Amino acid sequence: MHITGKIFAFLTLCLAVAAIILTAKTLDKQNEWNRRVEKARADYEASLAKLPDVERKANQLEEDLALARLGWGRHWDDVEVAASPNVARGLINAGIGRNDGLGQTTATGEQYPLMYAFQENADGTMSYVGEFRVTQVDVNRAALQLSRTPREGEVNNWNFNNKWRFRDALPPAKRKSVSELLLKMTTVEQRLNDRRQFLSIQQDSLAAAKSALENRMQELNGNPQAPEGAGDEYSKGLVATMNAAEESRNAALAEVQKLRGELASLHARFEKLLAENSELENKLSSQSKTASSATEPPGN
Repeated sequence: MHITGKIFAFLTLCLAVAAIILTAKTLDKQNEWNRRVEKARADYEASLAKLPDVERKANQLEEDLALARLGWGRHWDDVEVAASPNVARGLINAGIGRNDGLGQTTATGEQYPLMYAFQENADGTMSYVGEFRVTQVDVNRAALQLSRTPREGEVNNWNFNNKWRFRDALPPAKRKSVSELLLKMTTVEQRLNDRRQFLSIQQDSLAAAKSALENRMQELNGNPQAPEGAGDEYSKGLVATMNAAEESRNAALAEVQKLRGELASLHARFEKLLAENSELENKLSSQSKTASSATEPPGN
């Protein structure tokens, strides 16, 4: 065989082997795609069967979302808020105004809605700040004041570094919950203030009692800082003064008792001398009578 024929025969053999391999791979790919098509058709039919339920669920979720949004009114997001000089009274300045649709002109004049403020927390959630009245509106600024008296330390928790969110309405259920919570907080704070006042009164009473006790102890034990010339009852105290007086009294009583003894002794001596004198007098009287009778003449 000519060499060219040999070459063509070899090439034909190689091509036949390659064709066999490619045909096998093509059949594998075809089978794989057939399986994918069957799986996709089965998934489509399953999804098609679930579509009514999914549509009903989507409609229900849309209705729930609409109901959830109902009553919240308009909202203003990412509003810059700054504290006013009278922030302690609940006054703030917000970066929204007439251009943002804040004021509404009516037949009776310009009407401003109540604004419900929310501030962002450190974790990204929003917390309720309070209900504000619009006191003044400019083109792109508004002055707002808290519609109630701020609680003690409340304004210190307002974060003016982050932007706030405002709404012009709250659902009735939310307003009721907020009102009940504020009432409970006010009641608790009032009770706390009453307890603090009672404690202050008790502390004042205790201080007064301690002062009175110290004064009484100084009266009893003496006051080293008493003014010069003060009596012993002030400088030395009632106890020392009474002890000294009692010692003086005891000494005086002892002296009186001694004098009484001496007086009794003198009285006894006096009685003895008086008796002796009486006895001597009687003797002298008897002797005088005897002498007289002896010297008298007979016959008289």
